[in-house]
This record gives sequence, C-alpha cells and structure tokens, in this order.
Amino acid sequence: MKKHVLSGICAHWPGGYASRSGSAVSSLLCCITLAALVACGGGGGASDGSAGSSSSSGGGTPSGTTSKNAIGMNTWFLNDWDGSFAFADAIKHARPWKDAADWNNPVAGVDALGWPTADASTVFFTGSPSQVNGTYKLVFKGKADVSLLWYTGSVSNKVYNAATNTTTADVTINNTVTGSGGLVFKNTQRTAASAINTGFTDVHFYRPGYPSDGSAVFTTPFLNALGKASVVRMMDWSATNQNLTRLWADRITPLHMSKTDVTYTTVGGVLANGSLTTSSTYASVAGVPLEHQIQLCNKLKVDCWINVPVVADDTYVRNMALALRYGTDGTNPYTSAQANPVYPPLDAGLNLYLEYANEIWNSAGGFKCFPVILDLAGNAPATSDLLVPATTSIWTKMWRYPAFRMSQVSSIFRSVYGDVAMMTRVRPLLMTQQGNGQGTLADALNWLDAYAKRQTPAHSVDYYVYGAGGSGYYGVNTEPANHTDLDGFFASGNYPKTQNVKGFGVDAMWANNFGLQRIAYEGGPSLDNYTSAESRAINADARMQDMVVKTHDAWSAQGGGLLMYYTLVGAGQWEFTPDLSVTNSPKMAALNQLNSQSRVPVTLGQALPGSIIASNWHDSYMVRSGFDYTVTIGGLPCIAGNNTGFWLAFPAHADQAFTGKLVVKGAASSATSLAVWINGTKKGTVNLAGGSSSSLVDSASLDVDIPSGFVAVRLEVLSGGFSLYSITVN
Repeated sequence: MKKHVLSGICAHWPGGYASRSGSAVSSLLCCITLAALVACGGGGGASDGSAGSSSSSGGGTPSGTTSKNAIGMNTWFLNDWDGSFAFADAIKHARPWKDAADWNNPVAGVDALGWPTADASTVFFTGSPSQVNGTYKLVFKGKADVSLLWYTGSVSNKVYNAATNTTTADVTINNTVTGSGGLVFKNTQRTAASAINTGFTDVHFYRPGYPSDGSAVFTTPFLNALGKASVVRMMDWSATNQNLTRLWADRITPLHMSKTDVTYTTVGGVLANGSLTTSSTYASVAGVPLEHQIQLCNKLKVDCWINVPVVADDTYVRNMALALRYGTDGTNPYTSAQANPVYPPLDAGLNLYLEYANEIWNSAGGFKCFPVILDLAGNAPATSDLLVPATTSIWTKMWRYPAFRMSQVSSIFRSVYGDVAMMTRVRPLLMTQQGNGQGTLADALNWLDAYAKRQTPAHSVDYYVYGAGGSGYYGVNTEPANHTDLDGFFASGNYPKTQNVKGFGVDAMWANNFGLQRIAYEGGPSLDNYTSAESRAINADARMQDMVVKTHDAWSAQGGGLLMYYTLVGAGQWEFTPDLSVTNSPKMAALNQLNSQSRVPVTLGQALPGSIIASNWHDSYMVRSGFDYTVTIGGLPCIAGNNTGFWLAFPAHADQAFTGKLVVKGAASSATSLAVWINGTKKGTVNLAGGSSSSLVDSASLDVDIPSGFVAVRLEVLSGGFSLYSITVN
C-alpha cells in the first residue's frame, strides 16, 4: 500500500498547497501530519536566549528554560502574487520573460543571466490599486519602446544615455481594479549600435518612494512585519521543495534576472513500495539568491535559517558556508574576511540555523525532496554509513537520510567556521514529522547516535545537531461541519488541539533525550480543509489571537523552544495577515502579545524533586531504544524488557536548577549496572543488586545536577537487565 506519507502537510509551491494540520493514518504506517516550527533568539545569543554551548557539549540549555518566547517566521516563495512586495526593485518579483507580441509564447531567447535577447514582456506584480498604484522608476541597459501590460497608466520622461547605454523612465500606474500587470519592451536594442529586436539587460523597476540607485533592497512594510520574529526561515525563498541544483556554478546569483532550470534524473529501481521502478527526470526551480537571504537577515538583525538544496554536492555546501561567513563577489564566495565585500556575510552577531532539504517524507506533487531522497537512499552503496546498522527497509533508509546528510553538512560547516562556532552560532537541525510520525525522528536520531559513537574520537548526537523535532502546526479538536460557524470553531475547550499538543511534547522528549533543543521548522494555525475565503474569515476573528497565544503557551509547556510560524503572507490557510498594510490582524496581534509576555514554564512530565513512576508514562511520552512490556512486582506496576544495550527515558521538569540525589527502584535477577543521563549528558552510574525478579530494591544514590525547565531522564542498561518501577530525584 502506497500511503506511507502524510497526504500533503506542507506545500508552498506555485500551483497548489498540501495539508498541514491534519493527520493521515495509513493501514501500513501511522503518521502524524503536522509541519514543524522553530523558535530562536536573535542578536547573537542562543535561540533559547542562552549564551550557547561549545561543540563538545552540544545543544546548550534544555528547551523551555528561558523567560522569552522564541518566535520565528517563514518567508513565502517569491513571485509577483506572493503579497509580500518584499523587494524595493520589483524586477525581483517578475515572471519569466514572454514574447512582446503574444503573452502566450515564451521570449525568443535569453542570455546566460536570463536577460532577453529579443523584444519581450513580463508581469511585475499582482495586487490591488492601493498596493500597486504610483510612479515607478524604470532603469535598464539598452534601448526600447516601453508600454504597460494589462495595467492603465503611462510611461513618461524616457531618456537614453548613450555614454552609459542606459535608459530611464517614469512609469505611472493608476489601475482601478485588482489584477496583474507589467511592461512590454519593443524595438529593443542591446546597444545603440545593435540591430532592432536584440533585447536589453539589467532591468530595475524601483517602487514609489524608494531610491533608484538600489541602496534600499527591501520595502519598509515587509521589514516591519518580519521584524516581529527573531529568526527568518528561507525555505520558500530558496525554492527548497523544487530546488534540485547540485553544482554551485548552476545556482542563481544576484546578477541573474532568472535561471534556466537544471534537471535531476533518478536512478530508479527502488520499489518495496516506494515505487521509482524506472528513472524519472525532475526540473529545478532556482529561488532567491543566497546573498539576498543574508541581506534580509542583516537588515532585520535577526537570526538566519538556511535550507541546503536536496542534491547540493559537498562543494556547494562548502561554498554556502564560505558565503555565509565571508560573503561573495556576486558569483563566488570569499575564503577570508574582506574589507569591502561586494555582498557581505551574515553579521557576526547573528546565529545561523541549517536544515537539509524540507519535509522529505512529503510525497505531495510540489515536493521533489521525497522522490529524490527515495532515489538517493534506495540506491546507496553497500559501503554507505547510511546502511549501518543494516536494514533492507526503504523507509528506514529514507528516515535516516536527513541525519546522514546533515552529519556531513555539519562537518563541512565545522571546517569553515571552526569548533567554537558549532552548536553556538552555527546550529544544524533535524526536522521531521510532528509527534515522531512514522518514526521519522526516532530513526534519524538513533542512527545519528550510533554513527557518532563509531567515530574516532567518539562523538554524541549534539556534536552534529543543535535542535530537532517536527512542526508546530495545529487545528481545533472538532471542526464544525459548517465552515462558516465561527462560534463552533472557537468554542470553549476546542483549542489547543489535544493531538497537536501531545505531538509537541513527544518531539521535545526525543530532542532533549539527546541533548538537543526542541525546534519546529513551521507552525501555527493550519486550516487545510477550509477555502481561502473561509480561512480568512476565521483568521480575521478576534478570537484567533487567543487561539495562537494559548497554543504557543501549550507548546512552551510541552518543552518547546523556537517555533517558526508559517507564513507572513501567502495562502489564506496559513497567512498571518492578508495584506502587509494590515498590521493589527489577530495573528499579528498574537505575535505582539507573545513578544511582550514571558514564556510559560515547562509542565510536561514529573515535577522534580519527585518520583517518576515509570508505568505512568508507558506508551505516552516515554521513549526507548528496545522492546518493553508491563509486569506487576510486589503489587506495583513496572516496565520490563530492559536488557543490556537498551535505554529508556522519561519526561520531567524543574522550576529551578538544583543538585539532587537520584535513586532507581527496580527488580533484577542478576546484578545490573545503569548509566544515568540527563538531557543527553551522562551523569554517572547506579547499580541494582541481583538475585530476584519478584521484589523491588533501591540503587545507591547518585548526585545529579538538574537544570531548570525540561528534564529528560534516561537509564541505559550497561550490563544485566531489570524491571523499572521508579526514578526518584530528591
């Protein structure tokens, strides 16, 4: 049966959207279908507000330990109708060039940077009169007759400077209806000496009120709206779901108007029901140049979240690291600090989050990472580390693959940034399905744990990865049958949604167990089953502010750290405002409220000091590496099946840090030695005397330092085997 992935979860690609909030359960594999959000602090601190940690100690303080809500925001993919009006130079939003005489035909040709080599036209923007009307400054190299496409208005003050081969003009738009429009260039000449119909280059179309010298890169409303976040994720700006660029030379640069697609052809032959029995060829989308992504974060003074293209080779990854650290000349990265870089690096005071690809489990049509990784994992050579421990399951290989590739990406960035920056300023991530859906998080972390331990010297998971987890999307417990029933939607007790809150905590438990931050790559209200009109009516209801705040509080209480909301503007099902001029929408008001109030404390798990009764968490938030079952010993419920090499871990929390004494109560037929781990750090060992499997005994106490906030307590069986009743920390 093929339904092994969430049907849709997270589509942000031209032409369609996939589901984000619901869950799809297959009769083959069960999966929770929610996308992840990430919260992180800007301005050079750790995402949780701490100072960070060294590469040897990994992810720093546990999730949920600081007083500030960690809020991020996703960009939507860039085009004329995205609603962001992000760039002061509207050419950045333009569609590919078309024929000047017939919009239905492509332009006769373009050069290597995407500029027309013949007469051409394009659409610059889509919007209402209030969004697009005004006088723009047009600047381009070459000569042409210029007129408006589909819009009403005029072209005036057109001047050609032969010395610089530059044409300038004022373009006034006075449209009366909402729609799309652009410009037509006819009788074009690349230079004064060129023949007619030879095209033009280097077009700029500066919005009203912005300088015509390129000194203002982004629009003020866009910057003001994004400024509510402390991290910006560039997944859609990078066109990650369809960006199949492998070589650095094939990437889009700031010099490009557009980029000719590269293609990726699979090997095929995977099957076991992942399909790909024959090879397939997929076209690539280029996205926004990395330089502009860096410029945006520098301008906002917020941390930057970068997505590594799914098939980018090691040289590409290294060049990304160099560009982020040292900047570029517009084409290639510098390899050392420059006094005056053409495109500066990410500011030294800002943190960098790294994610490999996006939603690799999502098989919806616009998500090319799924078939590509299916191909890469399914055709991995027998000698690949991906296949250790051995497995024949294509899905196990698939879910391991992001950890496999991220370990390599992390190591490449370490070689560029150095050990000190890793897990402090540079923060690699493992993003999976919410609530460990389909075992995506467990498979990735367990593989990475085993891989790290095999290295010389041995490492831990937090040597390679800073944060982990699924999305922070959510809905309501019961959707009204009538989607216009706002009172039913916002009924008391209908939110936060129980299933989603549970998923937040499950992921927090897995992440903290390995010493990582619980981070969500995407999140927020997800109205998958609603039309755009229905969604916008719900989003406009004043009660939406309460829903966002209460669910974010639930996220924090479950140990959540950085949560990356999706998305500022875009589709009604997920947008935080329908128009950037609307700065007081309920969702935006919720962000203001969260930024002004303290983060709620962690409440998931047993309060410490106290006793964790193991059976209370069985089949709930407990995570483990082996097989377990319940037994009754001395009239008390215990968890058995804990053999040598196995571990099991439980959630807890502490209002403040303290040093306590930890005691394990259990039954062991033979002497058993247990390693005690707190948030991924080994604290020591305790022993249970053998001789009986029918009576409970206490171990000697172990001094342990307990941090404030989320506390994941893990017991690893070093030798012997036992049944566990409780773990007490006093």
